[in-house]
Amino acid sequence: MLTSVGHRSTETSDSVRVTWSTDRGVRLRTRRRDRRDRGLRGPLAPRAVPVARSRAARFDEQVLMAWDRLVVNNPELQYIEVAVSDVPEAEHPALAVFDPADAGFAARITVYRWAIELRADSPRHLTDLLQDVLTEQAGVFLGVAAHDLDSGYPRV
Repeated sequence: MLTSVGHRSTETSDSVRVTWSTDRGVRLRTRRRDRRDRGLRGPLAPRAVPVARSRAARFDEQVLMAWDRLVVNNPELQYIEVAVSDVPEAEHPALAVFDPADAGFAARITVYRWAIELRADSPRHLTDLLQDVLTEQAGVFLGVAAHDLDSGYPRV
């Protein structure tokens, strides 16, 4: 049985402290209020739940899944690094760029998140576009046509 033994704070803050006395002792709870109908404040889901991941984290995961599909069929691609950057350089706008191996650095494909997300109009289209872009860049590395690497190319 809960009985209220506290009072509402008269301060002008976003939270209200309320105390209850129970069989097991006194409990203190802070309630947040919705000031000026702006909606709830703070995260709505715990960090461990997949819905709490950022768009960038979801994009990174999609890039890795698309790259893994290519590497399974072409094991020579496993030595290429795949990086994700938000925005391409102003003088060379592209969806992705291949940088060949150079003096101790591994070959790298850099995928530009914002450029790809702006061109995709649905999650399915984003997945297909990512697969096509990575297939094209892998073809540049191997010196073969993209449709030879992936029978489903082009998807978009």
